[in-house]
Amino acid sequence: MIKSNILIFFVIILFTSSCSYQKMNSADQKKFHVQEFEVTGELKETFIIQKKIQRFSNENSQNKIKIVIDLKKDKSIKEKNIQNKVTKYNLSLLANVKIIELNSNKEIKRSFSANEIYSVEDSYSNTVSNSKKANNSLIDRIVNDILDQLRIYYN
Repeated sequence: MIKSNILIFFVIILFTSSCSYQKMNSADQKKFHVQEFEVTGELKETFIIQKKIQRFSNENSQNKIKIVIDLKKDKSIKEKNIQNKVTKYNLSLLANVKIIELNSNKEIKRSFSANEIYSVEDSYSNTVSNSKKANNSLIDRIVNDILDQLRIYYN
């Protein structure tokens, strides 16, 4: 019993000591500066995406970039019940992103998409709440994908 407790203790110590935790918003992670932002599409969503990406921009970075985003939002019926009433919607975001390095005029083109299904509730306000949660989830996924691409390219 004592040997197994000691073994478990050492395993826990091993896993926690090898953790390479780093702050996500540290100055070391900010290796690019977004000088220009050009967005088309859904105004609310593009504004949120722009603000979230700007938080990871570093004015002192040598990598000056321009980001062009064309965002398309689509809402379609996913499921209906026997009475032909909609019970679920499929919400999708498609972001065509072009990253242009201003120093060398290199271009990186990527498309990011995300889908989310949300339920229609008996109360309209609950349905609207589900729609907003799904929309925010899609925006977060798109932003994380764009930031991951930028971190990979500028690391």
